[in-house]
Amino acid sequence: MFGFVVLAAALVAAGREAWRAPSFRGAALSLLLVLVTGTVFYRVHEHWSVLESLYFSVTTGLTIGYGDLAPTTTLSRVFTMIYAASAVSLFAMVGGLLARTGLAHRRSLRHRDPS
Repeated sequence: MFGFVVLAAALVAAGREAWRAPSFRGAALSLLLVLVTGTVFYRVHEHWSVLESLYFSVTTGLTIGYGDLAPTTTLSRVFTMIYAASAVSLFAMVGGLLARTGLAHRRSLRHRDPS
């Protein structure tokens, strides 16, 4: 549990630092827009609840794909192919920018503290 708290604190610190960069803000807001679009689409076309739609959007974007939910119509399947390509790319971009910022922040803290 302690490790999770430390990791969460580092993630929050990296997120605050990353938010200052326009490239991170743009990628994060684009990811949010893609998640909202996917959630609304699946809610309307698959008649899933908002939570199920968001869950499917996130698990698809993170390439987890548990298989408990799956698109049933041709339109939904085509949308999912296009959605997955953009969501996976944006999740990777946001994660990469966040990791780069977090590592840079840790390096700067080490250089300030001579111990």
